[in-house]
Amino acid sequence: MLKADSLKLPETIDGWTLSGPPQKITRETIFDYIDGGGELYLAYKFNQLMVWKYQSEKDSENEIVVEVYEMQNPQETFGLLSLDWTGEPVALKPEPETPPESPVSPTFTALYGDGLLRARVDNLYLRILASRETPIIKETILNLGKIIATEGSHSTLPDILAVLKSKVGSSWQIKKERTSYFHSYLILNSLYYLSHENILHLGPDCEAIYTEWENKKTGNKKSVRMIIIKYPSHQAASQALDEFKPAYVPEKAAAEVKPSSPEVEKALPLEDGWAGWKLDGNFLTLVFEAPDESAVEELFSLGSLK
Repeated sequence: MLKADSLKLPETIDGWTLSGPPQKITRETIFDYIDGGGELYLAYKFNQLMVWKYQSEKDSENEIVVEVYEMQNPQETFGLLSLDWTGEPVALKPEPETPPESPVSPTFTALYGDGLLRARVDNLYLRILASRETPIIKETILNLGKIIATEGSHSTLPDILAVLKSKVGSSWQIKKERTSYFHSYLILNSLYYLSHENILHLGPDCEAIYTEWENKKTGNKKSVRMIIIKYPSHQAASQALDEFKPAYVPEKAAAEVKPSSPEVEKALPLEDGWAGWKLDGNFLTLVFEAPDESAVEELFSLGSLK
C-alpha cells in the first residue's frame, strides 16, 4: 500500500511554489481540518492525510491545495470517488490497454470540474483544487495529479460489484452513475435514507453497494433502488434482516411480516411502491420503490450470487 507521507512533490511547478512543508492530519485531528466532514473519510477506513499548498508566483492570493488521503485499501478510494461520478473524466497515467467496461459502474479513476480534481491512485484518494480556475491552472492541477499517479499501479474495482449483473432480455438497466460502494449507514443515508439508526448493522466489517435501476420498456423514469450488503457471516446477515423487518416495515404491513420469520425472500407493497429483501448466505439484497411484485423478483435475479 502507498504511504501519503512518503510522497515527494516538486518544490516548484509551472510557476507555482510550495508555501512550506506538508501538513499531516491524523484520525485524531481530521475534525480540526475538516469541520463536520471528517466522518466521511473515517467511514472509508482513513489512515492519514497529507496537505501541500502551492502559491502562484504571479498572484500571491491564488493557491492550489493538494490533499492526499491515505486509506487502508484501494476499495476505499473507489468508494469515495463513487459517491459523485459527475465531472470530466481525465487520464492521469497511460493505461497499458483499454480497461474492460464495467456493466454496473463507471471505471473512471479521475474526474475534474470547476477547479477540483478528484482521483484514486491505489489506496490514495486525491483532491487537488485551486481557489481560482483558468485553463493554465487546470493544466497545473492535472500535472500534479499525474506526478502522484505515477506512484500507483493500475486501478481495480471492488469484487462485490460482480454480484450486480445485466441479463439478456431484461428490460431493467442499471444506472451506472448511481452505483456507490460504502460501509457506513451514515453514507447510506446520504444516498438513500432509511433510518437515523443503524438498522442494517452496517460497519467496517461489511461491504455494501447502492445502485438504481430503470425500466427501458415502460419508459417510466422513476428509479428502483437497490442495496446489496456483504456481511462477515450468514449469522450476521440474518440478524441484520431480523432487525430491519420490524424497524422499517410500517404497522399496516406488519401483519405480513413477523419479526422472527424465517422467510428469507419477501416482496410487499409500501406507500412509495413495492419493497423486498432476499437473504442469500452472507449477502442481503434490498429493493425499494419497485412498480410491482414481479419487478422486485426480477431485480433480485440481477443482484444475486447466482
